[in-house]
Amino acid sequence: MAILTGFAAYFVNFLHSVLVMPHLAYAVVIAVFFGIVTASKPGLIVVPVIAAIVYLAALTLVPVVVNHAPLVVPGFDIALARQVIAAYLIFLVADTIVYAVKKAVLGVID
Repeated sequence: MAILTGFAAYFVNFLHSVLVMPHLAYAVVIAVFFGIVTASKPGLIVVPVIAAIVYLAALTLVPVVVNHAPLVVPGFDIALARQVIAAYLIFLVADTIVYAVKKAVLGVID
């Protein structure tokens, strides 16, 4: 039960960590890309899952490639599940906004 009640505080902290510059750039690029490739409204539920996985993979792999840091595989535990759920919620909102803007622009063009 503590996991559910403490999730709101964790989500706020996760959102603040996303607003730091390198993480923000990753999130914006991933959100714009996956928002543009979303083809339908049901895709708005599935695509953010893939975006969250890509975001967490980028957080793991970019320091390895850029800074030659050792590759550390994250543990598959409740902390990773919380990160995936928080990233999913962020990308659900961001991808929906990008999808809505895309549909509005394409509606004006047609």
